[in-house]
Amino acid sequence: MLRQAAAYPAAAFVVRWQIILVLLFAPIFLFPSMRLVPILFILPVIWIVSWIVTDEPVDLTPLNGSLALMAIMVLVSVYATPDIAFSLPKIAGVLLGYAIFFAGVRLVESERSLSIAWRCFALAGALLAVVGILGTNWITKVNALQPLIAKLPQLIRGVPGQTEGFQPNAVAGALIMFIPIQLALTFNRRANRVLHAVLLLLTTTTLVLTQSRGAWLALLLASFCWLLWLGRRPRIAALAIAATAILVAIPARHLVIQSVGSNLSGDVAGRLDLWSRPITAIGDFPFTGMGMNMFRRVLPILYPTFLTSPDTDIAHAHNHLLQAALDLGLPGLIAYLGLWFGAAALLIRSHTTAPPEQRSLVGGLAVGLIAYFLFGTADAIALGAKVGIFFWFALALVVSCHRMATRVS
Repeated sequence: MLRQAAAYPAAAFVVRWQIILVLLFAPIFLFPSMRLVPILFILPVIWIVSWIVTDEPVDLTPLNGSLALMAIMVLVSVYATPDIAFSLPKIAGVLLGYAIFFAGVRLVESERSLSIAWRCFALAGALLAVVGILGTNWITKVNALQPLIAKLPQLIRGVPGQTEGFQPNAVAGALIMFIPIQLALTFNRRANRVLHAVLLLLTTTTLVLTQSRGAWLALLLASFCWLLWLGRRPRIAALAIAATAILVAIPARHLVIQSVGSNLSGDVAGRLDLWSRPITAIGDFPFTGMGMNMFRRVLPILYPTFLTSPDTDIAHAHNHLLQAALDLGLPGLIAYLGLWFGAAALLIRSHTTAPPEQRSLVGGLAVGLIAYFLFGTADAIALGAKVGIFFWFALALVVSCHRMATRVS
């Protein structure tokens, strides 16, 4: 009896603060190997302990139905993949995403903890920006930035899967989720305003240095869409800004094209050529997908492109919806879309019912996720990708905001 009494508080502590265990074991999920696979079962152990202590393995959220379907399709992908070792990094990445989501939702149970979560999210974006500056494999698209990029230190190299440095578009696609929230924190919080402004400046600077035109455009379009949705005055302002930009850009279109970098038309042609291949592949593997991370291996063999050399490693379909269907089949795509539609509904409800001081933060979260979605239409951060863990952090914030907003209302 004494042992049981001592064990129950310990188990309750593990359940309450499971985020600590998740962070401790995160490197194994980010850089997995077949010999470390047994350690991945730490997540089911945590959820079983939670089941014993709270009668619920994980918190009930409006997104659980989509998450359950996606989990089933991840298991199906284990069966479908011809090389489990090659698929393992993406499978482990999805498992880590689930762990971050459910640990984050469980941890945020009050206005104070939600406020801390906002600041942690903003800080995570700045840390990613620092890692990006030190570890990105820079590609010059805008000549004006070349002198500055040439002076940046290349301190982070040799990371498994990114031996030559991080892909700048992937870094940019993740950063655009953070900038709207950092901006909202800068103007919404009197305390630590200078700190939030520094975080915003650091993240924005790194985004500019990535020269990711898709990320820049996605963030601008997301901000425009949000202003259109907000109300009459923001809508008029957004339309006026857009009209002015078009009137200025049309006569100076050659200068605009030159300023955003070379080979823009070639990039568009390459995307159109590439997108036809995954559409065909989805028709060949509609229910199971071809296995996570397998597109980059199957593409040059079964679906070679005309405009890209067979020796080029094309990591994904450059469209997150197509990539989800390739990895997890059409049921997996339905689950992935379910997460997005569910998150959108929760954000709308949260923004409608949240206290005034929280609405700008909810709006910032919405703009960041819209930008992330738009970025994924012409590029992709695939499910299970390392920087994709921030998407799961954002989803946990969406659910937590909804809980707090509905509790207040």
